[in-house]
Amino acid sequence: MQVVMDGVVFRDQSHGGISRLFHEILPRMCALDPDLTITLLTLGGLRQPLPAHPRLRHRRLLPVDQVLRPRRLWWPVINRARTFLQRQALGPAAGRLWHSTYYTRLPDWSGPTVVTVYDLIYERFPHLFNQPADEAFRREKRACLLAAEAVICISEATRVEVLEYYGLPPGRVWAVPLAASPAFRLLPADERGQPGPPFLLYVGGRVHYKNFWTLARAYAGWSARGDVALVVIGPPPSELESAELRRLGVAGRVRWLSRVEDAALCRLYNHASAFVYPSLSEGFGIPLLEALACGCPVAASRIPSTEEVAGDCACYFDAADPDSLRAALEAALAEGRDPAAVGRRLERAARFSWDRTAAGTLAVYRRVCAQADGDG
Repeated sequence: MQVVMDGVVFRDQSHGGISRLFHEILPRMCALDPDLTITLLTLGGLRQPLPAHPRLRHRRLLPVDQVLRPRRLWWPVINRARTFLQRQALGPAAGRLWHSTYYTRLPDWSGPTVVTVYDLIYERFPHLFNQPADEAFRREKRACLLAAEAVICISEATRVEVLEYYGLPPGRVWAVPLAASPAFRLLPADERGQPGPPFLLYVGGRVHYKNFWTLARAYAGWSARGDVALVVIGPPPSELESAELRRLGVAGRVRWLSRVEDAALCRLYNHASAFVYPSLSEGFGIPLLEALACGCPVAASRIPSTEEVAGDCACYFDAADPDSLRAALEAALAEGRDPAAVGRRLERAARFSWDRTAAGTLAVYRRVCAQADGDG
């Protein structure tokens, strides 16, 4: 089986995020199927190394939009030039499958197409993503999904949303859940080190749908905030964010950490009094799974994806209600690291693995290729 895949995620992300999915599964897929060859097609520079395997190949295209300058003069021919280069690099589509990692389409591609969908944030919150570029993104995403022979969703919750929003036939939409890196685990005492003062842990960005500021307001009104700090893993705070935390009276209780490597993050999960996940919407929730894999108590917003990932191993709250969030924090801290509770969390996390994700993706490829062969 020959697969051609865009390398957009390796160009646009410096680490983590969507690119972690493909770093984890592409070598595993090649190991599972000795007949599989994957060609990664990239345009321009890369912000991180590509995944490595002898049957993972790389084709770099000339970034014509960077060469033909000024763009305002050359824009009428840039798309035609890019299409010509893609055709020359790829050759005929016969016998090959195109996998779009981020809603890309190949002009005149006659082979089967698979696209991965991570969430429906742009569709669910158009008032938050309301710029012309956001609308263009939604149009291109819709066109890509409607044209694909198979759509891979990173959770059953996302699959349900795709079916409802786009009206695709159920047989074309597949749920292939993600996983957490094996780096995230319950550490033995000699690796864990001495615990410091108690803290809550938040991991991720703070864009609107992440709902960080509901957490901040709930924390500001929490009676235990003087004893339990809030550690935030993510970009440093802006001046406006710092000012808001000062207004809430908690600036001195919030600790910021950026670009934390997996080993250090694992130790934080192992020491945290609770991990807090307040999102309004998520496609899956890898940080939630990382916390469970480390045996950490979890307080999470009650949304379909968190329930799918955490099951009965989280203390849930209404994402719009600071009082509900504070109650969940109290419940998570009360549950703590009771051995039975830790065992349930580890058992829940073990249901997800990158090996299963790789095998599930391969199963979709085979189904699509078999259907294409039958149609031919």
